[in-house]
Amino acid sequence: MNKTVKYIGVLSIVATLVACNGGKSAGIDQKGANIFPVSAVEDSTAITMGDVMPFYDNGVMNIYHLKNVSGTNSLFYHPISRITTSDFIHYEDKGVALNYTAEINSIDAALGTGSFIKDENGLYHCFYTGHNGQGQAEGLRFNEAVRHATSVDQETWKKDEEFMLFGWENDFRDPYVYFDDVDNCYYMLITTRDFGNAVIRRHRASSLSAKAEEWEYVDNFFTNDEGDYNMECPSFVKLGDYYYLGYSEQGDNRVTHYRYKTSHDGEWQKFERDAIDSAGFYAGRFEKAGDKLFAFAWCARLTGGNTGSFDWAGNLVTHEIKQDAETGELHVVMPHTYKEFFNHEMPCLDVEGNEFTSFVSDGEKFSAIGLTKNNENINRYSMKVTPQGNENDFGISFGLDGAYNNRLGSGILAFELKENKITCYNNVSNILRYGNALTSIDYEFEENHTYDIDVIMDGEVVSLYIDDDAALTARLVDIKENNIAFYSNGAKASITEVHRYE
Repeated sequence: MNKTVKYIGVLSIVATLVACNGGKSAGIDQKGANIFPVSAVEDSTAITMGDVMPFYDNGVMNIYHLKNVSGTNSLFYHPISRITTSDFIHYEDKGVALNYTAEINSIDAALGTGSFIKDENGLYHCFYTGHNGQGQAEGLRFNEAVRHATSVDQETWKKDEEFMLFGWENDFRDPYVYFDDVDNCYYMLITTRDFGNAVIRRHRASSLSAKAEEWEYVDNFFTNDEGDYNMECPSFVKLGDYYYLGYSEQGDNRVTHYRYKTSHDGEWQKFERDAIDSAGFYAGRFEKAGDKLFAFAWCARLTGGNTGSFDWAGNLVTHEIKQDAETGELHVVMPHTYKEFFNHEMPCLDVEGNEFTSFVSDGEKFSAIGLTKNNENINRYSMKVTPQGNENDFGISFGLDGAYNNRLGSGILAFELKENKITCYNNVSNILRYGNALTSIDYEFEENHTYDIDVIMDGEVVSLYIDDDAALTARLVDIKENNIAFYSNGAKASITEVHRYE
């Protein structure tokens, strides 16, 4: 199936500028732009995006993913679907690539994460997880196996029904296949366990068309170095002289970690900040696009309404990744196409209708300046923030039910100076009770240092980027319907040069 969904568009936009006012305001015709797409758009069924399997080919980013149907309670689920993009703003829904097999004794009763690669003859290969929760009861060796399919055009895929690569227990999944030009072979990384330890196992073969039994076990490529949680959705990439392994923590923190080494056979190391984003960016995968590196993941829906915690599956989130030229550390930045596309400045007005550009707090008490309501377009804010002390917090408040000064909404993105964190709270009662944090990242603030901030909001999802260094992604259910404000809760700080773009 090849379908254009409602978030498809072209790069040209109509520059119709209208001031943001208290009522519903018009704005730029964004021609179907979508920063955080879901798996598909269907009239009667809620569809979200699960684990992503990005694959760059001929100038197009193919984002294969587990298509998640809300309310699924069955043995049969999670077909692998595909959306495509060339700018990370406009997407085309290509439909289901690989479907589950609705047979009780099939290893493909449900599909799990895999990876895509093209061989030297132009044939496309998919290695994915077959899962059957009752597999052993139905006569299968284990409930999970690595599976294989091929395609000549990425439109029609053919499963190799004979290919079943089993591990040594039920947990054996998320294959990631890449070619190693040093060892001149293909390696397959697999999430599994080894005598109780969480490991990423490595198998190898000389050809992508090798039979399952020809994928030779090599070693445990990486063993969890900080806990016993499973390391889901591994990916591996070489950038310059550095090698990077990414994986996601199926544990308390639920973040995408990475490790690095400086030689092909060197020891794995980690930086002090070893995560890409936060729990709002889960099951992340690295993928190169030419000379640029990106990370793709999903921001989960919430359980329990707008004050809930993260669930499973949601909207695609894309970050561009920059490498520190001296240390090799990876930094998260806003994709360059966002700034290029969302560059039409819109009036930003405070509650009295005056142009708003800055907010300064002396730290003596709580204060906040409310803005008039944004329209329903994608909104990008840029600003500079300068902490002038190291106590309390300041930031951006969301979910105000009107344009008010000196009030907090139901959610905030907080620069917490004493704790050295950037935190999202989505259950804020008042200035004394923020509730439990939805998600956060560690960030060490320097007093009187001015940080460049970009914030992009689309639907319920928001990503904050700081200093071309780090990002925090979160879900705040009532972003679109309500107002925002800039606030300080006893922090001495300034927010200046505020601009809003569509």
